[in-house]
Parts: sequence; C-alpha cells; structure tokens
Amino acid sequence: MKYWPQEAYKWYRNACAQYDYPAWPYGKALKALIASTDTVLDLGCGIGMASLMISPWCRQVIALDQDETALHWLEESARERNLLNIETVHQCWPPLEPIRADVIVALHVYGAMRLPENLKAVFTSAHKGGFIACDAPCSRDEEPFVELKEELGTKLNYQNCDNGCYTKAVMETLGARVQCAKVVYEFGQPLDTIGEVARFICWQSGVLPDKAHMVAKYADRYALKKDGGYLIPITRQSCGITFLKP
Repeated sequence: MKYWPQEAYKWYRNACAQYDYPAWPYGKALKALIASTDTVLDLGCGIGMASLMISPWCRQVIALDQDETALHWLEESARERNLLNIETVHQCWPPLEPIRADVIVALHVYGAMRLPENLKAVFTSAHKGGFIACDAPCSRDEEPFVELKEELGTKLNYQNCDNGCYTKAVMETLGARVQCAKVVYEFGQPLDTIGEVARFICWQSGVLPDKAHMVAKYADRYALKKDGGYLIPITRQSCGITFLKP
C-alpha cells in the first residue's frame, strides 16, 4: 500500500539531502544511544533516511513500515550505498510477531504513538531504550502556510502537541528514565517547478489536489527562486524524547 502521493517520496528525499536530515536535528541523540553491537528497530521508517544514517553505527537495522512503496525506496538506497545490514519489514505497529531490538527509533510516526498499547509495545520490545520524535506545538505565526489555511478554511495545527507529553508520561509510568528536549531546525522543501510548489503546499495544508490551481497564486508568498528551481523555507519544531529502561 502507498500512503503518500507518488512525487512526495522524491520531495522528501530531496529535502533530507538539502537539510542533512535526520542527522542535523537528531543524529547526536541517536548516536549516543547506539552501540556497534546493537540491533536497531527503525519504527515507521518511511523511505529510510534514519535507517541509512544508523546503519554504519550498529550491527543490524530492522526497518519497519506499512508503506510498501517507501520500503522499496529504502531498499534501492541501501543497494546504492552497499549497506548490507538493513532488513525491511512490511508491517504495521505492533507487528503480528514481536520484534526485539536493543534500541527503537521512531521519528514522527504519527499514528503508532497515539495508543497506550502501541507505546507499551515500544517499551517492551526495546532491550536498552529508544528515541521518539514528534511535532511540538508552535505559535500561529510559526505554522507553515497559516494564512493560506485560514483563507481556504483548512485545519490549523499550531496549538497541537503530537503526543509528546503523553508519550513521555506513558514511558515514565512504565518505569523508563525519560529526557525530553525541544528541537528547532530548518527543514524546508526544494522543488523544480511552480506546479510542484502548488502541489506540495496542497499536500502539506490538507487542500485537495484538484485545488492546486487555486493554490498556485499563493506560491510566490511561500517559495523562493533558487538554483533554477524553488525553495519553500520551513522551520520545524519537535519534541525529542529519549527513554532508557531500568
């Protein structure tokens, strides 16, 4: 099953390359958790940018996602880099058969972290601990495309915390030692054409793709011309949650 628009996989890969993601916001915290002998579960890995980064640091990476298309992107990237210790698993979380790992990493896995039983499965499946990143609340002026969303009547998210405090509380209840830090970083979007700019904004703003022609008139408000294409600057704010088992 595919969960993103087809071109969004390319967009995301290009953004990661442009902004050194996830190394810039999360690399230091992740490397501090991982030993060379560890098996690391990358939960909700997507196209596997975290898996590719982590692979040289550990014995094995298990990359789990329910998006089969994203896993194909990861497998191709691993072949290109000759990374032989990444195993992809096409399943949702928690999986039918338990997966054990020394460290579990979950970067912005929006669905899987909203149920206490899913968080408990993360805790019980990790031998040492893990790292969970989720969106942090921001002000109205910090939300991407806020004026457009207000004008078109789509949902605003700036006051929402995507379960960071809840995740921290659940892990503490289960007995983990937890550290939570706010992470602010640049993670915009390079794009080739003004049509891509409009389609990206639709996707990120919850506007139906058939309204892209309406969004195009707002493109100059958000996109800068750069290197023969366009760049949409976006500042992201996240909660980085490290948990260690007793």
